[in-house]
Amino acid sequence: MKSIAAKALPFGVKLGWAIGEFAIACHMAIVSIFLLFYLTDVQHIPAALAGTLLLVPRIWNIITDPLMGAISDRVKTRWGRRRPFLLAGSLLWGASFAAMFWIPGDWSVAAKSAWFGIAYFLVNSSLSLYHVPYSAMAAEMTMDSRERLSLVGYKEIAARLSVLLAVMVSPLLVSAAPDAVTGHRWVGILAGTLISLSGLVAFFSTAKAPSTNIERHTVDWRTQLRTLLSNKPLAYLSGAFLFSSAIDAFYSAMLIYLLTIVLQQDGAVMGVLYPIGSLTAIVMTPVWSKIAQRIGKRAAYSVAFACASVAFALSFLLSPGHFWPLIPFMMLVGASMAGLFLLPGAMVPDTVDHDAKISGLRREGTIYGAWICVQQTGMALGAFLVGVYLDLIGHQSAPRASAATTEPTLIKFGFAFGPLLLAIAAILLLRKYTLASRSGDEESPVSGVLPVLYKE
Repeated sequence: MKSIAAKALPFGVKLGWAIGEFAIACHMAIVSIFLLFYLTDVQHIPAALAGTLLLVPRIWNIITDPLMGAISDRVKTRWGRRRPFLLAGSLLWGASFAAMFWIPGDWSVAAKSAWFGIAYFLVNSSLSLYHVPYSAMAAEMTMDSRERLSLVGYKEIAARLSVLLAVMVSPLLVSAAPDAVTGHRWVGILAGTLISLSGLVAFFSTAKAPSTNIERHTVDWRTQLRTLLSNKPLAYLSGAFLFSSAIDAFYSAMLIYLLTIVLQQDGAVMGVLYPIGSLTAIVMTPVWSKIAQRIGKRAAYSVAFACASVAFALSFLLSPGHFWPLIPFMMLVGASMAGLFLLPGAMVPDTVDHDAKISGLRREGTIYGAWICVQQTGMALGAFLVGVYLDLIGHQSAPRASAATTEPTLIKFGFAFGPLLLAIAAILLLRKYTLASRSGDEESPVSGVLPVLYKE
């Protein structure tokens, strides 16, 4: 394998690669915040069925994400082994994302479900085609720990900005449209365009980015699987990451129901409140970096779960008709979620190095394929749990029926304490995560994640 010098990556490469995260974050924001609501309260698909439609395509991605990683590990082209997938994936992804919001409003529930199921299947397939190779590039563009973590920092800032844009603009488009169905079509077109453009920027800007040479090996799949399963730090970290992704999706999907049904706010306030959380997350990202430097990444990750649990529990104190308490609440949520976003991304490259030690192979793509699969499955699980929960408490998807038939107290209870159960499970898994760094400490430090925003 070609040795990569431990020197700073060019700023243009860092920035261009980080812009590629715009596509991923835009997708995540719209899917986790608006998609379940779009299915239940715009297309009037029953909540449990809607949650199932969001979950089923993830079964396919359990296969495609690791497979995509393994393929990108082996492909050899004049554009490198990862970049061709950025080009193809972003174009297909943008088109299928727009189609997902093009469901005819006058179709039957069965026909709408079939349309959405096919479109969402294509969305997840193209997401895998793009997301896995894109993420694997972080571990191979540099072997320097600080530079890797710097890349994660730039990427997280880009992610928060993309979420901010998606959440602010989407409600405005829906409000400006003649009806909700048309408004969501506009959202799909705009988001699909952004997805394709950001992928193209990442493709062209990383043309001269360093990368490892292909390591050709003939290890069979069973042996590879056994080796990956022997990477216990990756297994425990992936479990915790599954639950943190589920928390994010659960909270994002439930928020609009909490605002409109329980707190009696207009749905358009999502465009104000969610960005408050995103901006707070941007500010708090270097703070979590400092915390992780002081107490270790694993401990900081556990603290982030605890803080998120407290923040969500405080939502039980919110009362109908009062808008201003929502601002500090969203700031608390954003501050805690910043840790849940940053820390696992800073820890997974360590598990890549650990895998190389126990297997003798560099398999960034395979590991990141599994990692992305865990993230997407966690998001789908969170949305599925919301759909099932809403169905159990009697949420009706017929027009204007929700406020009259859904028990507000039960929605508030689910929003407040659902994430707590997921956080407890994650913390228990993190207690088993131990990974020595090169220096012999429990973990490698996180200092330098955001060199532009934070310096010692």
